[in-house]
Amino acid sequence: MRRRKLLWAAAIAIAIAGGRGLIGDSRYQAEIAEWRKNYDRDLRSEKGPLWLIARHTVAEGRTEIGSDTSNSIKLPDRAPKRIGAFERRSDKVTFVPAAGIAVNLNGKPMTGPAVLRTGVAPDPRDRIQFGDFEVIVTALDGNCQLAVRDRQSPLLKTFRGALWFPVNAGYRVEAAFTPYPQPKELKIPDTSGRIRTRQVPGYVTFQLNGDTMRLEPIATGNELFFMFKDRTSGRETYGAGRYLDTEMPKNGKVVLDFNKAYNPYCALNPNSSCPIPPKQNTLLTRVEAGEKHRGEH
Repeated sequence: MRRRKLLWAAAIAIAIAGGRGLIGDSRYQAEIAEWRKNYDRDLRSEKGPLWLIARHTVAEGRTEIGSDTSNSIKLPDRAPKRIGAFERRSDKVTFVPAAGIAVNLNGKPMTGPAVLRTGVAPDPRDRIQFGDFEVIVTALDGNCQLAVRDRQSPLLKTFRGALWFPVNAGYRVEAAFTPYPQPKELKIPDTSGRIRTRQVPGYVTFQLNGDTMRLEPIATGNELFFMFKDRTSGRETYGAGRYLDTEMPKNGKVVLDFNKAYNPYCALNPNSSCPIPPKQNTLLTRVEAGEKHRGEH
């Protein structure tokens, strides 16, 4: 009788523990589902990659823009025939709106020429807006580019949503963060040919699929930004790699949740400009978690 009671007690304890595990797993599944829903919403938003319809190089001197074929930069026919002109002197760019055309600068009407802020993200950039369109100029080390965004972008209309691996809690890992004595500078090329210099505060080490891994993040405000490749890159996932954002280290620890790994914007839109993961951030394992790639770009 005593043995039977002990067995029943053990069975009940296992059932309760299992139930707690199921409840925890259910909450985690819901958390990831909500994160992915918000990610999909952000992709479709006006700041996402789907609105981008073109990218142009802005030459030294004067560059006119509008829908007329005589302009240096031609826009879709829905745009006014001439919006104005960009006057570039090295990395200094001034926009001169055409007379009689309603043009906004960061949501406010323009009344004359304006020198634009042309920083590379996350530095501030000015936005020129008219009708369905928005134009943003970035200038860095003599490389000046103009991005055109359109609320009627064909990509926005045909986007089918992100494609994901099934959620797997085993790809949520705790990593040890080791700071460098001084943040080191890392030169990061992007897909448009520019080189960005960013600060690497340290590195993380963690266990994944039975092996010890190491990644170097970039500090971006109050977050760490990881760029990485793994043995799914170019197969199930985007060939150029994927990204992952985390909170800053707490007590020397960082939580890496690869279920939230996402593709560079270039995976959705070839007009996007995306930083390329450094070679040292190649993981010699398969990370079967996070966003997949449909292979359309």
